[in-house]
Amino acid sequence: MISFIKNSLAVTLMIGSFFLFGPARAAELPEDSAKSVMWEFVANEFLLSDKDGGQKIVMDDRILVHTPKLAEDQMNIPVHVDARAVKTVRKIVVIADLNPLPKVLTYYPENSEARLSFRIKVEQGTTVRAAVLDGDGVWRIGATYVDAAGGGCSQPAMAHGNDGWVDRLAEVRAKVWRNPASEAAKMRVSIQHPMDTGLADGIPAFFVEKLEMKSPQGARLGRIFIHEPVSENPTITLFPKLQSATDRVLIQGRDNEGNLIKVSVPAPVQSSALLVK
Repeated sequence: MISFIKNSLAVTLMIGSFFLFGPARAAELPEDSAKSVMWEFVANEFLLSDKDGGQKIVMDDRILVHTPKLAEDQMNIPVHVDARAVKTVRKIVVIADLNPLPKVLTYYPENSEARLSFRIKVEQGTTVRAAVLDGDGVWRIGATYVDAAGGGCSQPAMAHGNDGWVDRLAEVRAKVWRNPASEAAKMRVSIQHPMDTGLADGIPAFFVEKLEMKSPQGARLGRIFIHEPVSENPTITLFPKLQSATDRVLIQGRDNEGNLIKVSVPAPVQSSALLVK
């Protein structure tokens, strides 16, 4: 009985301490430039607990996040992230704060420029932020707000209204444009896939979860880990750095049910410089 009372008292003291002092990391967070009510949760859940480390967070206006101010289609909102102003970028994590599934994607640029474009679904108006882990292990945050109508994450994919969508599952269209004045090419990849979030009634989560880009010589150009909020039939634009001898990009990936994605994309020797700005 005495042991039970002691254990109960210890638990009560632990709970009381938590509510009195709060999470230990909360005091270390900078003020959120986006003023999001989810900032403390986002920082602790997706950044400070990240397996790659990074225990310092700073707001950095050099991290550019571009979206429309007002989204016309909550299931297809264009996002462009540009972190080229940071000298060394280890990874980029994109988060939509008020989505029921906030984490959008994680990008390891490796031998690519630290920028990318894609489209996302949002459940309501939300802060969209890019967290960039630099070479010193510091998270650098850029953010913007997009106003949108509700329901983008909980609606079924348009593919489910087409009986033949399975026949085109994981079909890839891709193109690489090279600029002779720059080592960075522009690569656009589009994959036929419903990208189901699992939030629509009776439809389980089903989405592309990984893509990896390599040169013919085996050098890894970049990796991207994708989550449910990326839009149906994801189209992603990346900027790999290609050697002069490289004439194509190898793309491999899979979805969360193990369906494989594999394509070899020719890279023309020359293209208009206007295409890669």
